[in-house]
Amino acid sequence: MPYVRTRLGRWFYEERGKAKHEGDPTILLLHGLLFDGGMWRAQVEPLSALGRVLILDGPGHGKSEAPPRFSLEDHADALAIDAFNELGVHRSVLVGLSWGGMIAMRSAIQHPMRVTATALLDTSAEGETLRDKIRHRAFIAFCRRYGVPRWFVDRELGALMFGPQTLATRGDELLEHFTRTVNGYPRDGMARAALAVSVHRQDVTSKLRGVACPTLVICGRDDRATPPAKSQALAAKIRDARLELIAGAGHSSLIEKPAEVNRVLVPFVAEHVQKR
Repeated sequence: MPYVRTRLGRWFYEERGKAKHEGDPTILLLHGLLFDGGMWRAQVEPLSALGRVLILDGPGHGKSEAPPRFSLEDHADALAIDAFNELGVHRSVLVGLSWGGMIAMRSAIQHPMRVTATALLDTSAEGETLRDKIRHRAFIAFCRRYGVPRWFVDRELGALMFGPQTLATRGDELLEHFTRTVNGYPRDGMARAALAVSVHRQDVTSKLRGVACPTLVICGRDDRATPPAKSQALAAKIRDARLELIAGAGHSSLIEKPAEVNRVLVPFVAEHVQKR
């Protein structure tokens, strides 16, 4: 299996497509917390028609190794320095959902010469409130010890991960798959990633004015985990950013409404991969 070595352990990746011209940026897909690269299933084919695509499993998720303790800033460095150097990525179009969007924006802040454009889906530049940090710590401690039981997904996580329309039509199938998938991750690695995302995350709103690359912000209208107001604030802070809201989608917009997401995402990526 293909792995790339980073300061946060070895990351599993998949590669699709090829660059059309020498020097074209590579498209990187960065998933959300408690998911893995498989969440991009509906986007891989249309994006790989545009150029080289790398789909990464984040630290402690999917087939990647459990990391040491890390911050989101550490993660951005591991991506834009370690992974990029080993994989021969000189410039990138970063597409990230939730956790992945947080890494994409930090990469654009910390390593602007390596980021050509970003698409930020269902994500936020803000930190967490003290109340939410306490709640998240309790959740992480529970899951580290007991895993993620289906009853907990039904009672707590499902409504955060998916919108009500999706749960009404495909809820049982999606929640069963989600439960099986997340319980396949190493618990220590998943917990360290969750702490980095949900407890120790720093607010980078004041740094967004430094993001010079073209940015597309996408959010499900029914996203409860990072509501549209957070995406509106994010887009307002990044120069010339464009905001698109997806009707009928929650936090996992690219799974819930893949055609609608692709309709705005694919042309944006195409423009910045093929721009000469």
